[in-house]
Amino acid sequence: MPELSPGQPPPDHYYADNLIALVEGVRQQYGDILTAEEAEFGEGIVAMPANSQRLLARLMSRKGPLVRVDSLNFREIDDTSAALGYLVAEGFVSRCPEAPAAALARLLTRAELGQCFGDALAPRSESAATDNGSCSGAPGADSGRSAGAPPRRSDARKRDYLEWIERSLTDAEVHRRVERVFPWVALDGVERLDLYRLLFFGDRRRDLSTFVLRDLGLSRYPEYELARERRLFADRAALDAYRALIGLGDYIDELGARPPADAAVPALEALWQPFGNRLFERRRSRMLNRLGRGLERVGEFDAALACYARSSMPPARERRVRILKRLLDTHAVERLRRRMRERPICPQEADFAARFGTRRSRAWPRETVVLDVPDIERVEAAAAAVLTADEGCAWHLENTLPMGLFGLAYWDWVFAPVDGMFVNAFQTAPIDLFWPDFLEARRDLCPDPLDSDDETLQASLLETCRTHRGVANRLVDWAVFDEDTLSRLLEGLGADTVRKLVGFAGEDLDNARRGFPDLTVVYGPGRFEFVEVKGPNDRLRDDQYLWIERLRAADLPVRVARCR
Repeated sequence: MPELSPGQPPPDHYYADNLIALVEGVRQQYGDILTAEEAEFGEGIVAMPANSQRLLARLMSRKGPLVRVDSLNFREIDDTSAALGYLVAEGFVSRCPEAPAAALARLLTRAELGQCFGDALAPRSESAATDNGSCSGAPGADSGRSAGAPPRRSDARKRDYLEWIERSLTDAEVHRRVERVFPWVALDGVERLDLYRLLFFGDRRRDLSTFVLRDLGLSRYPEYELARERRLFADRAALDAYRALIGLGDYIDELGARPPADAAVPALEALWQPFGNRLFERRRSRMLNRLGRGLERVGEFDAALACYARSSMPPARERRVRILKRLLDTHAVERLRRRMRERPICPQEADFAARFGTRRSRAWPRETVVLDVPDIERVEAAAAAVLTADEGCAWHLENTLPMGLFGLAYWDWVFAPVDGMFVNAFQTAPIDLFWPDFLEARRDLCPDPLDSDDETLQASLLETCRTHRGVANRLVDWAVFDEDTLSRLLEGLGADTVRKLVGFAGEDLDNARRGFPDLTVVYGPGRFEFVEVKGPNDRLRDDQYLWIERLRAADLPVRVARCR
């Protein structure tokens, strides 16, 4: 792939090359499970003339479904009309397809709206005039205008035009008027394009801009194995099942935050049975949690309980407890709380089960101190300056510290070859990085770095930092973990503390991303503390309490600094 330089145009075929790389990647990995129509779609892209490839790649990079023809001016395409004609003839693009009036109108500027609809404005305004001289049906009208006078175009804002067009004209009328002056196009076969994006990137959100970020040097991606036998979808049945889940997710999103109970029933029934596939089951559970929360909001508690009971992900059990409490089923509440205490899915669930129903607010930890600081607007920096006034160094790292140490220690685990977890060359982590069974899925593939002695562990962290510095890893912030800073942190914290922090993060990577104390303060070798900084009106969040309690239980120095 060519490298890009900021401010310089890319090679003429650059965007088309990226499109072809996407298509060829899908054909190589999934050619055996594509239908004849889907395979033909990819073959057509590879075989089309260069100008048409370039134009199609550009169209795929545009935001929104509709693109004005007069905006298709690209340096690398010498005959846009012919390229577009080919795409239309081959079924890749539709010319002026049906579209809602509002969507078409939003393609135009205020002046262009006047150009397209000005002649329709005057007669409608005159006919809408009332005895008191108002023209309420027309954009820009006001009660001070004389009876029957059409509003001047300069009076009408774009929003006025859009509201008036949507209220007054049919889709067919808007279509006719816009097409006459500003024709548009839209990608055809969007479903097939979405399929190719899903198969290449593993989701529908990423697009060809991912290539640009890499080739500008903004992201250096790690090396890992992309073997066909470890692909995300083993066969066509798995692909179709996942696409059905995506469709259900879209349906649940359309239902909104307060879904009608009858409309939610089909989704609940379709999500009834669990999946053996880890990815599918996680997506199913998240959808059940989302649907259950919506049903809970509208008072459909039985349906909400059914959703949560079939979800394997937090906070499903917490929501069940809250609903059962509301329904006054105290026996069921206590049975479920007991199960949560005995076998919690995560520390947050255990904390909830222990505290629910106690009606006690959390007190400030006993390790709380009051600091007088000169600048309450930049409270963390001010607190760091006060704490290190005599000696030491403070870093405002928060969760960057435990997550980064874990990422360096378990680098080989993060990028280990696990089936279905790496699907393209643009990942900064495996798909299952923050899943509860992340470590369990890799125990047979890599030695555990925490089993090594203290000296080996620290040396390994520094070597990984040197070797991989700048390579994208979702757990490691390279703005923090340069070799000098890491060396100072390791010297100050000591191997035993590093081992504890890495172990805490590994217990629950998902929730370990939140709540760690703001400051890591090192006063000398083996002399340090972690400090959560709070302004005058701040309170500690639950996740911050959990980290403080965890650090305290491990005999690590931690306190809260309340600044004034």
